Amino acid sequence: MSTKESILKVAEKLFSTKGFLETKVSDISSVVEVSDSTIYEHFKNKEEILFAIPREKTQKLVHNNEQHLKGLVGAEIKLRKLVWNYFDFLANDREYTTLLIFELRANRDFYDTEHQALIRQFIQEYRRVIKEGQNNGEFRPDMSPSLILNLIFGTIDMILITWLVEDKPSEPLALFEDLFDLLKHALAQDGLKKEGEDKRNKILDAAAKAFSEYGYNKARIQDIAKLAGLGDATVYNYFSSKEDILFTLPIEKTKELLSIQEEHLNGIKRVDLKLNVLISDYLHYLESHREYSSTCLFDLRYKITFYRTEAYKLFRDFARVFYNTILDGMAKEEFRSSLNPYVATKMIFGLIDHVLLSSLKFGRPEKLTSVSGPINTLILSCLKK
Repeated sequence: MSTKESILKVAEKLFSTKGFLETKVSDISSVVEVSDSTIYEHFKNKEEILFAIPREKTQKLVHNNEQHLKGLVGAEIKLRKLVWNYFDFLANDREYTTLLIFELRANRDFYDTEHQALIRQFIQEYRRVIKEGQNNGEFRPDMSPSLILNLIFGTIDMILITWLVEDKPSEPLALFEDLFDLLKHALAQDGLKKEGEDKRNKILDAAAKAFSEYGYNKARIQDIAKLAGLGDATVYNYFSSKEDILFTLPIEKTKELLSIQEEHLNGIKRVDLKLNVLISDYLHYLESHREYSSTCLFDLRYKITFYRTEAYKLFRDFARVFYNTILDGMAKEEFRSSLNPYVATKMIFGLIDHVLLSSLKFGRPEKLTSVSGPINTLILSCLKK
């Protein structure tokens, strides 16, 4: 640990136990076992030491949030993780929390330091997730993100102050579920949520129809709004752009497919039957949602920006079920041990894509479900011993 790091570590402890005003620079230098002049080589005064302490902490919080949000889908799930990260971080660092609440928050000059830029970076991820939830219908759109942020951080402050002063509760994280339950209800009241979901689903259904009929490039927001029976402005209350609508469609549909998979696979032991169910369910879903299937094939599959979205991550989760089923078959020796499960998974989706293309453009087959049997037979022939 460098001298500067030692100074900050000792100062954090002294400021939180003795208080900033009661702590002298000589107290810090004495514990660090350096001279006062060494302290001043790194910091011009005691206040600069105080303001330097939260930098490393906030950088760590920013990093943690970036790492922990990877792979998460859905604004509510992301917000839950963000709130937990912050609450957990402070509840497990009593010294820093004492310093943050009673010394930094109370110092007017702290709000004019360069550190505020880092705080804004930290807050920005929360703001982005709240806006995502408002745009996709998970959160009520009639409240400003700033007000919601004040609700979150203000509540945590009040809980932590009582913990620091009265040691109640002894484990503040025990209140997390109650806190988030209140927050969920604040962001999505039942009546408002249902109305919002109805409108949002109308927009998505209308978009699937418009994209299928006109193609994504030619379809306009006005076309979608008209098909949904809503005004253009209402569409923009839920989605920021036409592309936002396009990339939201597969999120909703893939969530539905994953739910169907889970339900239909329950209790099935034989791997070949599992794969049969997966393929048949997928074909049935594509047949039952032909407008979405058309959009998925022509406007998403060959659009490079799609592969950088949350929707693609979710689709990979869907494909991974097929991949894992093949791996399971190899482990149980139902499938050949020499096959490549990655290539086999690509084969399944590639075959279905091309059958879908032929059905949509040329009417052969007229119904995808009519070739479910032959497709399953062909795929299992590739995999079995």
